[in-house]
Formats: sequence, structure tokens, C-alpha cells
Amino acid sequence: MQTKQGMIGITIFAFVALFSFLLFREGLKLGEGMSVIGAIVVGGIVEFLYQRKQREK
Repeated sequence: MQTKQGMIGITIFAFVALFSFLLFREGLKLGEGMSVIGAIVVGGIVEFLYQRKQREK
């Protein structure tokens, strides 16, 4: 079960990070470096919240 939860967490991180990068880069016209850092931070926060919610179940 932990393997499945881990894969779901990684997938969530990847999609959120990709979407965030595109939003920061194209929508907000930030530089590439700031977009990458922002996407990693947002993806990490969302994945952390997902893992925390899964532990509460």
C-alpha cells in the first residue's frame, strides 16, 4: 500500500510542478530559474499536504 501511495504522491508532485512551471513561466512571465524554483516549492507543498492527509486516514 505504501508503494501505491508513494507513486500517487510522485505523480501529484510531477503534475503540480509542471503546471506551476508553465503558469510561472508563461502566465506570470518570470524567468526560467525562478519558475523552476517556484514549481519545485509548490509541488513539494502540495505533495506534503497529500501525504499528511493520507496519514490522518
